[in-house]
Amino acid sequence: MSNASHALPDMESHIAQWGAGLSLSAIPAPALSVARTCIRDGLGVMLAGCVTDVFAKCATLPRYTGPCELADGTAGADVHTAALLNGTAGHALDFDDTCYAGIVHGTAAVLPAALAVAQHTNAQGAQLLEAFVVGVETEYALGLALTNSLYERGHWTTATLGIVGAAAASAKLLGLDVEATAHAIRLAANQPMGLRATHGATAKPYLCGMAARSGIESAYAARAGIAGQPGTFERPRGYAGTLNGGILDLAAIQALGSRYALLDPGIAFKLRPMCSAVQAAIEAVIALQTQHRWTLDQVVSICCHGTPLVITSLPYQKPKQPGEAQFSMPFAIACTLLHGDVRISHLNDATLADPALQHLMQRVTLRQDKALVPPEHATSCPEAARVDIHLADGRQLSHTVLAATGMPQQPASEKTMQDKFIACASHVHSPEQAQALWLRLQDLDRLTDLRHLLRGPGHIGRA
Repeated sequence: MSNASHALPDMESHIAQWGAGLSLSAIPAPALSVARTCIRDGLGVMLAGCVTDVFAKCATLPRYTGPCELADGTAGADVHTAALLNGTAGHALDFDDTCYAGIVHGTAAVLPAALAVAQHTNAQGAQLLEAFVVGVETEYALGLALTNSLYERGHWTTATLGIVGAAAASAKLLGLDVEATAHAIRLAANQPMGLRATHGATAKPYLCGMAARSGIESAYAARAGIAGQPGTFERPRGYAGTLNGGILDLAAIQALGSRYALLDPGIAFKLRPMCSAVQAAIEAVIALQTQHRWTLDQVVSICCHGTPLVITSLPYQKPKQPGEAQFSMPFAIACTLLHGDVRISHLNDATLADPALQHLMQRVTLRQDKALVPPEHATSCPEAARVDIHLADGRQLSHTVLAATGMPQQPASEKTMQDKFIACASHVHSPEQAQALWLRLQDLDRLTDLRHLLRGPGHIGRA
């Protein structure tokens, strides 16, 4: 039910007033620190994603040249193409960050849009960081306002809400006033896209790129004078009523500026290129391999107990392609047992077709366990897992991970995030060039020229 207040302007105007008036100096230092990490991590997985098949396919789509950079280092592109291709690359490996405010990949759609507009307008690093915060916080506030209901109804909120976050970030970089920013948000809200049924298909990263592209288009349209209807979210037959059964908690919108979702509930950074729902289970398997000795031929069965979100996020028991494998608990556990972990190099047809992996996948079952997480940790541990391995000698080995490394309450170290970035960036650059780019991105606020951000000092990488 909507709890709209008569004292509150329509949602879009409220968001626009906050976003248009936000300055970098007003953002709490801890939130800025997380935002910087999101940007570095997002650019890293974008570089790794540009060598994927889905990126190559999207690169054949019609496009125009322009001043915006593509992750693969090829010739510059127009602002819309750059957002589409870099957005596709950033989500191609499902290696980007997650926020449980609405269950979204926040950086995935907002960063490609913000980077493209920043390069198109010749903005500076501080402006990019500022706009990124506006975009993701808008997306997260909407996620909290609409609650997890939107996701549970089948909308893929990364794109559905990401387009609005991309529009807000783009509006900030274009310097739109409050009224035009509100219209950009309204226009973006009229273009919901993404269904959870798409998970496992190449449409998923493509739609992430399209959300970034369409968010930019909404901002430019608003600048040109195209107007939406005030109260697009609240009014009858509006966003909440049409898509979310009328559920809309405006307290989350009122909290913009006083609560930063970058800090609460925080951001989860992945250490494996798979759905976040498998991360805890993979860590549980690794822990069992470290603590106990056995051989793979002793494994009789493996049972993974997961939270309701884990169960609904992983539909593929017998994945037929790498994209489906990224949403498959049997693949995640079998691959970890065979190879010690799941890496980008395992996401291919050859790994999936391995008879040993197929044999192990047949022994994995996934069961829901609503009592797995203590009630006091239910909100902070939405994707916990317990793995039980039954061995031929009668032993049953068990390990529970409530929060995988990288989750807000179990943060990855700076060294771990740096190692991930360099490994991802090394798909395009040499390790030395990747290291130089990592160091350069640490000074993002001070950069005055973003035109070659992904290629780094001296235009590293391909020309």
